[in-house]
Amino acid sequence: MRIAVATNDSIHVTGHVGRCKAFIVFETNGNEIVKKEIRENTFTHHSARGHDHHEHHHGEGHHHSHHNLIEALRDCSHLIFRSAGWGLIENLRENNIVPICTHERDAETAVQKLLKGELEIIEDAVCAHN
Repeated sequence: MRIAVATNDSIHVTGHVGRCKAFIVFETNGNEIVKKEIRENTFTHHSARGHDHHEHHHGEGHHHSHHNLIEALRDCSHLIFRSAGWGLIENLRENNIVPICTHERDAETAVQKLLKGELEIIEDAVCAHN
């Protein structure tokens, strides 16, 4: 199983998924992490141009950025983050990627806790402007 974690520094779980610099993809076998890969976030318009609320599009372009992100993480079963918009959360679910919002700060610890069924999942950490 592969689990992606939104990050800005390749160590910590970061906030808004669309603004993160990269994703750490952990490959697991049972309850063990066997491999880790960094995927730079070139998939969302927020990361490519910086995030400006005046430029935030809710139409086709925004959906397209979700499409690119989902395609880039299609081999992952879960995406762990600290906050995300409701549209992305719905798109992840529609594409069989489980969105997991948590307050856990360390990426590897978050994955280990998820594998053990011990990760605290936050249901209300959706970005308000989405």
